[in-house]
Amino acid sequence: MNLSKHLLYSMYALTLIAFLFETTNSDIWLQNLLFNASNQTWLIDKYEEPYRFIFYLLPKYSIILLALSLIAFYVIACRRKYSKHFQKRLLVVIFSLMLVPSVIGGLKATTNGACPAQLELYGGDVPYVKAFELMPESFESTKKYKCFPAGHASGGFALMSLFFLFYRPKYQCIAIAFAVSTGWIMGSYKMAIGDHFLSHTLTTMTLSWLIICLIAAVVFRTLHFPNSKSNAKNSQQEPINGY
Repeated sequence: MNLSKHLLYSMYALTLIAFLFETTNSDIWLQNLLFNASNQTWLIDKYEEPYRFIFYLLPKYSIILLALSLIAFYVIACRRKYSKHFQKRLLVVIFSLMLVPSVIGGLKATTNGACPAQLELYGGDVPYVKAFELMPESFESTKKYKCFPAGHASGGFALMSLFFLFYRPKYQCIAIAFAVSTGWIMGSYKMAIGDHFLSHTLTTMTLSWLIICLIAAVVFRTLHFPNSKSNAKNSQQEPINGY
């Protein structure tokens, strides 16, 4: 796997997403399908159960539990002297599960992007502007809006890092399919309750893969572990698509 190419492709994809949604009304068109204008309600109420538990709480805490389990497994792998290359693979996943949501969350706190449900178009009080547009001068608000990019889905998309945990292409493909499906299930739920636009989720997915590839590049190229002869031999036997 050529990580440099994937980093470049991710940046191209982010540029394309920005161009598409800045020059069209695709976000509004899709969001209108999820909003009932006659009674001012979304396809799913954000507090309605069991949807909130299934699509919000369950995946969120499952991903946290997975991260904690992998950290514990990494400690065991170190003590039992598993292959250093396998330890690096574990680190890619662990760092990704921690850093992807953190970076996305940090961006949310700075972009000042409003949720669909907060917009005047859908019964709120915030004028609609696109991601790279400024609010009208007539609009005054001391509130900081934190809806771009999509934070909840970032946990699901962080699971794309599981790709690096496996050696066989078959299982790598399964890992990617599982992660992307999980991310979109989580993201689609947030769209259905009026918390995010499609562009928010697409941006999160692409940015998540970019961050994961950066983490993998750092771990496999610059993090070095003390190698015994046996571990060095194992590392040579377990290349990661070019590493």
